[in-house]
Amino acid sequence: MDEPSRVCGPQRAAQSSKVFHCVDQSVQILQGFNEQRQHREFCDVILVAGNQRVAAHRALLAVSSPYFHAMFTLGMKEERQEEVKLGGVSYAGLNTVVNFLYSGELPLDGGNVEHVLQTAHFLQVWRVVDFCCQFLEKEVSEDNYLYLQELALQYSLERLEAFIDGFILARFSTLAVTPDFLLDVPPHKLTLYLSSPQVNHSLQSPRRLAFTSFPHQVERESEQALLQAALRWLGRSPERSGHARQLLSHIRFSLMPVGDLEDRVLPAMQALLPGEASCEALVEEALAYHARPSAQPLLQTQRTALREGVERLLLIGGEVSEHGEELSANVCRLESETGSWQVETELPAQQSHHCLAVLGGFVFTAGGSSSRDNGGDAACNLLHRYDPRHNRWTRGAPMNQRRVDFYLGAVGECLIAVGGRNHGGALASVEVYSPAEDCWSYVAELPRLTYGHAGTVHCGVVYISGGHDYQIGPYRRDVLSYDPSCGGDVWAERQAMTLARGWHCMASLNHLIYAIGGSDDHADTAERFDILQVESFDPRCGQWTRVAPLLLPNSEAGLAVWAGRIYVLGGYSWESMAFSRATQIYNPDKGSWSRGPDLPKRVAGASACVCTVKPS
Repeated sequence: MDEPSRVCGPQRAAQSSKVFHCVDQSVQILQGFNEQRQHREFCDVILVAGNQRVAAHRALLAVSSPYFHAMFTLGMKEERQEEVKLGGVSYAGLNTVVNFLYSGELPLDGGNVEHVLQTAHFLQVWRVVDFCCQFLEKEVSEDNYLYLQELALQYSLERLEAFIDGFILARFSTLAVTPDFLLDVPPHKLTLYLSSPQVNHSLQSPRRLAFTSFPHQVERESEQALLQAALRWLGRSPERSGHARQLLSHIRFSLMPVGDLEDRVLPAMQALLPGEASCEALVEEALAYHARPSAQPLLQTQRTALREGVERLLLIGGEVSEHGEELSANVCRLESETGSWQVETELPAQQSHHCLAVLGGFVFTAGGSSSRDNGGDAACNLLHRYDPRHNRWTRGAPMNQRRVDFYLGAVGECLIAVGGRNHGGALASVEVYSPAEDCWSYVAELPRLTYGHAGTVHCGVVYISGGHDYQIGPYRRDVLSYDPSCGGDVWAERQAMTLARGWHCMASLNHLIYAIGGSDDHADTAERFDILQVESFDPRCGQWTRVAPLLLPNSEAGLAVWAGRIYVLGGYSWESMAFSRATQIYNPDKGSWSRGPDLPKRVAGASACVCTVKPS
């Protein structure tokens, strides 16, 4: 007889704990189920499609398919049947889907993918549906895209549908003239394509796009191409005229020349759609837009905007520090993807120390100097407007006074020009431009002569700060505001900055107003020095707060707010007597400045803005 153990066991064999994982446990279990199925072991249901049978386990089907889970748990008769007949699915599709549930492998080809998709959608096996979509995306071509689009719509395959939409948009100019497209594309899809900013509407072959009402070659990359596509589709059947207004409302008639609208577009629509006054009204709307050129900034709708517009930072004009050059007429744009500066267009004339404002998608440039100007003697009163839709400058009514070193802002439906100087000295006058009437009118003067100040518009209120007059002495700390919506035509004193400054910049971003850099004169020596300090003003509490200083001096710099950042462009250092080509970017979330892409040239007295332009 064995002797009893003399060792007393502890209450616990170990004091620690650990969880062990077998990474291939689930795989082995699935393999085991599959082997059982192949040998018909423990299978408790037979699925029938047509006259063919597929053995399976109810438990595995229920955890893999919401369809089977409902069938086997909600008291349906199939819960107790040994054989379950599935109508509306093929054996090829059912066998492939069930094999996937047991193996995780899904063989797809052109012969079985539709059967598999139909079955997987019916059984709600969404992973298989997604794999089918991925497979079909790689098979989309100009021969089958309409059929696959119909398939995507039939089964509500949003992923495949979106992919085919992108395929069509990228090739719209080619596909839109094919008989299959004109016959089979549904109206709601054609509406989507005509309204999309991504639609490729450049004409690959004007000859192929010949249309009886458009005998001449249609301008490349024009709205006329999209109009032709809509009219061709409408012309296939009289029953389609009910979709005319819906389709044509997405054509940007205002981007077409007046001559084309009057001589070709309107006659073509009248011939194809007699009695459709609502469609003719779209053309009349565009003609009315062209008839009031100065008021166009106030008449903006989706049909007047660039279809493929991109928002870009523009740097315009300036005094250049390059050998053999004085002033610049360049309008440069910063490409956000590459960080490079590209020429967008040119000013009508070289200009510096002018001012910019953007209203209704148009860039307005006013005043400034046409030569190197040290005292306002070369100031001008010209107003020019740039239309990025057509890359065209037009001239507006000149200001009542010549101005340089002033502020120009867009507030409401008007522009406002504040202070500055000219050959007669510093100015206190303020005038407002109305695009509707193309005229300037005076409003309340500043309480003091002011030039070299900065300004911004914040929540519909104009703010200016700092600046100088012709009296000897340091620059000012003053801050003034003008609210045109209050009815009182008056400038109000606000909390002064912590530092006096001139030739600085102001910006409105989020709920704050920033006063940035600039320069000042020493009170005792009148010697100019650079200011790197930056401060922010909260109009809600009337308080100024110091924030991170500039990296480099910026007197007479350009400024723009773009994508939640403040851009300070170029400028001048009075201490080193040097122009700058630096781009300094302020991130309010981080509270810090960083360097951006250098400017093409060293420049001061340039102006900057952000505007929607054509993609490069």
